[in-house]
Amino acid sequence: MGDLKAASKAIDSDLRVPQLPLPPSGPALVLVGADDPGLQQRLDAGVARDSSGLDVRTDSLWVQVNNGLRALSTVVAVAGARADEVRFTHAPVSTDGAELMRLAVLAPSLVGLGRQLELGDFASNPPSYEVRYQPIVDLETAEPLGFESLLRATAGKQILAGDELLAKVTNNELQDLDRFARMLAVGGAKSWIGEGLLFMNIMAPGGHFDLDGALATVRLAIEAGLDPDQLVFEAVESNRYVSLGKASEQLDQLRSTGVRIAVDDVGDGFASLRVLSVFKPDIVKIAGGLVAELPEMEAKSVVQAIVEMSHRMGAWVVAENIETAAQRSTLLELGVDWGQGHLLGPPSAPKIGADPR
Repeated sequence: MGDLKAASKAIDSDLRVPQLPLPPSGPALVLVGADDPGLQQRLDAGVARDSSGLDVRTDSLWVQVNNGLRALSTVVAVAGARADEVRFTHAPVSTDGAELMRLAVLAPSLVGLGRQLELGDFASNPPSYEVRYQPIVDLETAEPLGFESLLRATAGKQILAGDELLAKVTNNELQDLDRFARMLAVGGAKSWIGEGLLFMNIMAPGGHFDLDGALATVRLAIEAGLDPDQLVFEAVESNRYVSLGKASEQLDQLRSTGVRIAVDDVGDGFASLRVLSVFKPDIVKIAGGLVAELPEMEAKSVVQAIVEMSHRMGAWVVAENIETAAQRSTLLELGVDWGQGHLLGPPSAPKIGADPR
């Protein structure tokens, strides 16, 4: 992973992906998806009435229509009350296969699309998204081992990150945002991350993991040239699980692809320690709030207990939000393996296409 030190120097420009605008009133390629076969058949029939051909340049089926806006109106009418089950996206007829594949992954639900239209985002202030990557380093040598991807949304002068961004989306949109963030993370890292680890959040909308979405991330990463064992899926503290046992089974299925599992924000309370014992992760991330209290004795005792428990399970330990040399020194003393925080490197955006060597 030595090439990551050079790679980190390439992180100096924005990676921005604009939200999809409204379909054009003229010819367009459209993709309509639904998990229910009966609903999919009705959607296909509705769109086919205005179609002028098929375009099968990717694994997804795109239909060429004479009027993109009319096709969207048809899809909305057919979906009716089941709009949350339908994904829709479009592209110019000249779009190449690679871009069609990217847009297929990004396809929003009709509910998400409608909400953005109601807010006037598309017409007056279309948001854009960017991925920032924060280095995770060997705490003793400061050598970078990987990067955590962090999604940022920008609308006008407003920048939303973390909890602020989550507060702006509904529960129905959370799964789409979760998939979207990982897709951008994989696409943004493939040209420079080398053999390093890529840390990405995995949410649990409705109290369970979106396993299909996570497996799609793994497939996309492989297509991008990354190995599954470079991917680290972080089960975030904000997840509220219906059943820890069921969630653990889902993570085991995901782990069987070769990826690594992390538990984030450990030390914030008993609940996170319970998650740790059930999930048995490969990597444990100590909560930034606990790190901020170092070198206080009580915080040191909690960190030491987490380190001992994690190492007994064979897991590496990462401390988040390291801001001071005193915190780093204390964490090293307590046996923490890796670190993350502004002291070790701020979140930055990679130069697209940069050669880390």
